[in-house]
Amino acid sequence: MKSTTKQAIKQILGMVKMAFKYNNELPNSKTGASRIEYRLPFEGAWTVFNGGIDEETSHSWDVWTQRYAYDFVITDAQGSTYSGEVQDMQSYYCYGKYVLAPASGVVVEARDCDPDTPPALDGRVDCAGDDIRGNYVLIRHSDSEYSCLAHLAPGSVAVRPSDCVECGQRIGCCGSSGNSSEPHLHFHVQAGKSFYSSPGVPIRFSEVLAEPVASYEKIDSRPQPSNPLADFPPYLTRGLRVSNCD
Repeated sequence: MKSTTKQAIKQILGMVKMAFKYNNELPNSKTGASRIEYRLPFEGAWTVFNGGIDEETSHSWDVWTQRYAYDFVITDAQGSTYSGEVQDMQSYYCYGKYVLAPASGVVVEARDCDPDTPPALDGRVDCAGDDIRGNYVLIRHSDSEYSCLAHLAPGSVAVRPSDCVECGQRIGCCGSSGNSSEPHLHFHVQAGKSFYSSPGVPIRFSEVLAEPVASYEKIDSRPQPSNPLADFPPYLTRGLRVSNCD
């Protein structure tokens, strides 16, 4: 059995555990948002491709750990995420960009052994590694808030478990490892250490600039949010171009 299949089974079992623990009352933006305010985990302006605080915009509403996750890419004026050969990782604007700690904390897990997964030109992702997160870093910010930054480039992870990190510190580079259709940065906050049995937490962002992406429909065929700024601040929604204030 493939490792990624085993992970899928663990996710299902973890959701059963969460259902009992939380009595189906999972964190939401009104009762369980992050107590910590987070910065964007990168420099410059990126596009929110997946993510939001409701079922319509959610990254993965039915996968509870990733319910409030975000996928970030960099797009150009034409709405493209790359320039050049579509199969070349280096063609993607976000590939190799620094990934930063979104808040101060302690690294509890770090993985840096998976190769990049080739772009899914036919829409089917063939995960090249043994973990759907690919290369990732998990940071403990408090007893109930752990941030996960995933799909990092192979060989780029710059921290190890037990390292203390400051907000804005480089922890790796954007890549396409794991269950990734193309280079992007996956970011979510979970309520515990376990990737399988810790529900996702709505992320309150601080000191962030946001504006709708004019050409967003060129890269996303899904129905567009009627007002992507409706929940901002402090929440982000797919279809926004975002950057830190400084």
